[in-house]
Amino acid sequence: MITNNISKGKLNGKKIGVYFGTFAPLHTGHQQQIYKTAAQNEGVLLIVSGYDGDRGSQIGLHLEKRFRYLREAFNDEPAIKVAKLDENGIPEMPHGWDEWSNRLFDLIRANTTSENLSVTFYVGEAEYVTELNKRFPQNDGNSYAVEIADRRDIQISATMIRQNPQAYWQEINRVFRRQFSKVVTIMGSASTGKSTLVRRLARSINAPFSEEYARIYEEQANLDDDELGMDDYARLITGQYDANSHEINSPANQGIVFLDTDAIVTRVYAKLYLSTAAQEQLEPLFQQTIQNEQMDLILVIPPITTYVNDGFRNMAWEASRQAFHDELMRQLAEFDLMAKVVMLDDTGDGRDQGGYLSRYHHAIDAVKAQTGVEIKRLES
Repeated sequence: MITNNISKGKLNGKKIGVYFGTFAPLHTGHQQQIYKTAAQNEGVLLIVSGYDGDRGSQIGLHLEKRFRYLREAFNDEPAIKVAKLDENGIPEMPHGWDEWSNRLFDLIRANTTSENLSVTFYVGEAEYVTELNKRFPQNDGNSYAVEIADRRDIQISATMIRQNPQAYWQEINRVFRRQFSKVVTIMGSASTGKSTLVRRLARSINAPFSEEYARIYEEQANLDDDELGMDDYARLITGQYDANSHEINSPANQGIVFLDTDAIVTRVYAKLYLSTAAQEQLEPLFQQTIQNEQMDLILVIPPITTYVNDGFRNMAWEASRQAFHDELMRQLAEFDLMAKVVMLDDTGDGRDQGGYLSRYHHAIDAVKAQTGVEIKRLES
């Protein structure tokens, strides 16, 4: 794979197209225009612009994140170079055109190798045509032109997506989808039916789901729960985060993913079973990972189920299930996540003695209420 945009490489060729925008998010309409620009030029300088508090920042897509996402989105396009125009410190328009244009032309010089360039700007508003024409550099050997990009054929905008991302999911560039994906995480102590619920919720809507990494790790390493040390816990933290991220970034993600545990669950186990010294060494990794996690809904199953010997589970830990649950709730409060928590404490009835169907239906209702995503279910 050619990773042009993570190198220090510059655009070759004399005919350069410049396409810029906020890209909050990048969508299929942008992509069509960018590919058209690429076809009409030898290279494309794709410029993402923004400032602190702009419309992207308001939904968590700050300028640096958009820049990195764009580089990732075009990392196999050697003729498309991504650059960033930081608009902080520029006077409010119309007073900022001079400074904005200076930064724009500096980016062109910094990202091209040839002299005597033929540069064409592709813009969406007539104002840009007027203002750029006034400020073309003189006597630098380059020629400049501005064209209005025709956006009538593709009726989609970033504003429409920000207002209702699920409705326009197919229009969002796959790299940017992670920002808009609804994430449901299921937590609880051992043998509460977490893994079963994760699978069934996900398969009820054909969504991707992650599995509990600790179980995979212990089976591969042939370790028991009480044999895990600090280094093992470090691998569990990063392993579960990577497994969850993989599903969020999966092409199968159509707007919602279901995750089987996270770093908070691992932190609870560490609190109960590791030494204080080991916990202190792991704490920076826990804090950073939990800060980076994305959750819209947390489904917690309390220890109201039978503790089942599945041939893998440590049966000596049955007595600590309530202590685990109490510590889990304390940590969810510590990280100010209680507003996202729904307790699945349904006990069922005569036909559903284990309460599994009741909790499944409760979870489906919670998903719709908290994320807006509907999973069809039986009414009785």
